[in-house]
Formats: sequence, structure tokens, C-alpha cells
Amino acid sequence: MAEPTSIKSEIPTPTVEGPSTRPAPVSETGTTLDSIHRLVIEAGETRNQVAAIRDQLKDVMENNPEYRAIIDEMKDLTKKRAEAKKALADDKDYQVVSADLDDLRLKLKDIHEILSQHLVLYYNQTNSTKLIDSNGETRSLILSAKLGKTEA
Repeated sequence: MAEPTSIKSEIPTPTVEGPSTRPAPVSETGTTLDSIHRLVIEAGETRNQVAAIRDQLKDVMENNPEYRAIIDEMKDLTKKRAEAKKALADDKDYQVVSADLDDLRLKLKDIHEILSQHLVLYYNQTNSTKLIDSNGETRSLILSAKLGKTEA
């Protein structure tokens, strides 16, 4: 098997903008920003390596006769499943239950989004990652941040 090659991608360097909730010393901010720059580049390189290895793995699997036979069977079953779902789509009971399920999923997504906003607000007000829920149990807050797309 060939060794994967490291492909360096052009990733824009992030900058820190906007007000911060608590100012950090300049040297600490610089070190943190340097780490962010380094990790963004490393993440891009690793993403490229993952893609290359994934392609190699796909090639190996597709060259396996047993795997190809199972994939062909799965394609046939997928077609049969689609036909069965199409037949169900005309059933009134199915339509009612499906619409109810869609409504509940949307409601749950909205509740999770609102809860997330309240948890962030709670953290900003208390600076605590612990919360006592309505049952008296202590729960941990999981805070997450992602680097967004570049702005024009």
C-alpha cells in the first residue's frame, strides 16, 4: 500500500474580532492565537490525509468480490424499500402519523435550540459549568465553539 502524501491546503488565518467577555493579557492572547493558527493548519492537513486514506479504503473495498456482491444486493433492497415507502405514502393513516412525527421533531429541535440559548445565558451570568436540575441532580454544562466560515 502506498504511503499517503501530505497535502497542505491554503487555510486563511483567523483573526480575533469583537469584544471579549474578559480581557486576556496580551502575551496570553498572542500565545492562544498562535495555537489557533497552528491548529487550523494542522486540522486542514489532517482533513486532507483522512480524505486520501478514505479513497484508498474505498478502492480496496470495491476490489473485493464479496463486498461488491453485497453492495449489489443492498442496491436491490434499497429499490424495493423505496417502492414500499411510495406505496405507504398514499395511505392516509401513514400520512397522519408521518405529519405528527415531523411536527414533534421540529418542536424538539426548537426546544433544544432555546435550551441551548438559556444554558449559554446561565453560563454567562454565573460563570459556572454546573447546574442543579429540577430533580435536584447536578448536571455539567458542555460548552462548544467552532470556527465559522471565512467572511467576505
